[in-house]
Amino acid sequence: MQRQWIGLALAAALSTACAGTPVPGDEGYAFNLNGEYAAEFVTHADGMAFTGTLAVGTARGGEVSGTMALRDPFTIDGDVEGLIEGSLLTMTVPYAIVENGCTGVASGTGEIAEGGGSVTGEVEIMDECEGAPFAADFTLTRQ
Repeated sequence: MQRQWIGLALAAALSTACAGTPVPGDEGYAFNLNGEYAAEFVTHADGMAFTGTLAVGTARGGEVSGTMALRDPFTIDGDVEGLIEGSLLTMTVPYAIVENGCTGVASGTGEIAEGGGSVTGEVEIMDECEGAPFAADFTLTRQ
């Protein structure tokens, strides 16, 4: 009988330990990104600001996906793909500019605030119409 109780206590302790700390994408993980975020990208070279929204979600394992819709000063649409590791977001956003038909890719990393309410970081942008890559700082703030 005593062995049975010891076995039950050990099983309970192990199941509690296995539940452990949530990982990216789990409910309760402090750095998940879910919902709509106000987005601002400011280029390093001339300080030009591009604003709009990113709508994203985080799947189990930390995969981030969603859409980007910048509306000022141009209409720029893209698909967001990324990964959360710890409090760091690494993302790639292939995009198209509606007004001139240019396409490109913005890739970079950002630090996620605890609770997932904001992200700040830097991207490198490779735009087919610009030719050379250029950098921009970005801020995402949950709406």
